[in-house]
Amino acid sequence: MRIAFVRTQGQPDRVYVRRTGGGEVGWAFPTYGDGLPHDLVHLVVESAFGVRQGFWGRVDAGADPARVNAEANRTGGAGKYAAFGAVQRELLLAEALAGLSWWIAEMTDADRLAAARDACAKMGVVPPPSVTTENLGAVRATLDRLGARWRALAPKGSLELEYDPARPERGFTDAPPPAPRPGRHRP
Repeated sequence: MRIAFVRTQGQPDRVYVRRTGGGEVGWAFPTYGDGLPHDLVHLVVESAFGVRQGFWGRVDAGADPARVNAEANRTGGAGKYAAFGAVQRELLLAEALAGLSWWIAEMTDADRLAAARDACAKMGVVPPPSVTTENLGAVRATLDRLGARWRALAPKGSLELEYDPARPERGFTDAPPPAPRPGRHRP
């Protein structure tokens, strides 16, 4: 799957996806300014920790986040994200890992490991054995590098990345993300 995160100052940011089996989907989201988009953080943690059926695995399988969010906003309540599928263990795991306060510099990797265990427990999931202080440090370093590249995109540009839901960890360990590309932003 090919994913382009597009930053345009003064406008909502966008994501364009070309799915593994064909087809495309895209959505806009409120800008985080110089901060990385939450969905990009998901991509990194899902790749790093081998989460196959998290957010990005579901997008590759056909989920349309804009539609899911619109339905969730209409429905409300505990099951408002049912359109992502009945079994959401890995989606909850991905959310717990993506929300680990990655931008707090004073937080050590040991602190983040304790936070990961707590966040997973609150979501009712068990962190995989790959969630270690060493791997959390590698994720933090990757997010720092991507954050610098995201900031450099101003006023407009895109980061194009790949994700293989069958082997998500391959995207994290085998190849660094390609350099940002100016100009056309669709993958």
